[in-house]
Amino acid sequence: MEFASANFIFIFLPAVFLLYLVLPWHKVRNWLLIAASLVFYAWGGLYYVLLMVFSAAVNFFIALWMGQRGEGRNNKPLLIIAVIFNIGLLAVFKYAAFAVDSVNGLLGTALPAPKIVSPLGISFFTFQALSYVIDVYRRDIEPTKDFGDFLLYISFFAQLVQGPIIRYSAISEQLGKRELTVENIAEGLRLFVIGLAMKLVIANSLGRVTAYVYGIEASSLNAAYAWAGAVCFLLQIYFDFAGYSQMAIGLGRMFGFTIPQNFNYPYIAYSMTDFWRRWHITLSRWFRDYVYIPLGGNRKSAFRTGLNKVIVFLLTGLWHGANWTFVVWGAYNGAFLLGENYLKKTKLRLPKIVTWLYTMIVVTVGFAIFNSPNMAYAWAMIKNMFTGFAVDNATVAGLSAVFKPTTIAVFIAAVIAATPLAKMLCAKLDGKPRLQACIRYGLAAVLLVICLFFIASGNYNPSIYTQF
Repeated sequence: MEFASANFIFIFLPAVFLLYLVLPWHKVRNWLLIAASLVFYAWGGLYYVLLMVFSAAVNFFIALWMGQRGEGRNNKPLLIIAVIFNIGLLAVFKYAAFAVDSVNGLLGTALPAPKIVSPLGISFFTFQALSYVIDVYRRDIEPTKDFGDFLLYISFFAQLVQGPIIRYSAISEQLGKRELTVENIAEGLRLFVIGLAMKLVIANSLGRVTAYVYGIEASSLNAAYAWAGAVCFLLQIYFDFAGYSQMAIGLGRMFGFTIPQNFNYPYIAYSMTDFWRRWHITLSRWFRDYVYIPLGGNRKSAFRTGLNKVIVFLLTGLWHGANWTFVVWGAYNGAFLLGENYLKKTKLRLPKIVTWLYTMIVVTVGFAIFNSPNMAYAWAMIKNMFTGFAVDNATVAGLSAVFKPTTIAVFIAAVIAATPLAKMLCAKLDGKPRLQACIRYGLAAVLLVICLFFIASGNYNPSIYTQF
């Protein structure tokens, strides 16, 4: 079950929210959310729930033990156990088959790959649990003694499967006490509807073009196909993932939680460095605080700083999935960030339009690698983007069939919505709060009707980031 499914919108969410409104006690409300989250997660498989609760329990008791040992005690052995446990979970459930297949490909062996289904969102809840234990080890936070609070932090259905990745320090007070107001409920619903439209209307519509292009044999690709698929996927992945993040933020607000922003208009970035400050912000900060800085950050030599960044982006790529395309994508991004650091020292200044075009081309090519089933197909996509200029009638007919008038309209809307233009226009009405509210909530009502139409028509695709 996902936020954009009919079961979630018409049955699960209304039932949970109405019960939440009726229950007067804060602790009971917390346990209602825990129960709802476990039911939500169990939709994908019962063993998912058991694994997540087991992971939460192990991390909870390790952190509690750290706190009970006192400030003068060496907790490093416990930290090492926690890191091995959490990374071990990812290694077994997400990367075991990939590792065996890689060994077989490299050595020519025929080792049987384990048939393990990766639990939904394991990368997200594992990183949250690990950040909690590390923060307790660093004494940035005190460990909670309430397992219910910790389990809710790990399992809250609004952001369990696809993030954002939340630090315990950012939500600990809200776990203990939060306000349920009409304003928060209304604003939460508005944000949820906007995210729903981003997913159902934009991401799903452009996803049909992406699926069509990536279903073409590599030998039949040309520049028209490659650029159509690459640009549509560029918009699809943003509105898919940012849409789900927006829905999570909206749902959190409805229940009294403040969930951090995960995207800040990444496609207006003027460099790859700027792009990664705007894209999947909570993941970037996680790697910065728990990998890059502990490795030495930029406090060491230029070589060591560069090596630290390469390591971070290799891990970032691998975090996204068990495939060499993700590893290469991570290395590709890391290489451009290193190049930008070098150019920064030369004090070279280029027009903003040039740096923006450079950034968008680099990001588009990178996501062509990201979305390819293997590196051979990725290379065929990239090669045809820049050399496959022979476009035949079959290509025109094929693209015409998927680029219907509604798809073209959605594409134009996506390009506009990927910029802060609407936000800037709305800000001009700050002196007229009633008119501003009418426009904001009126637009949300129109978007809700459109979303309901898309749901009724069966226009639904699973989220791209569910697999991560």
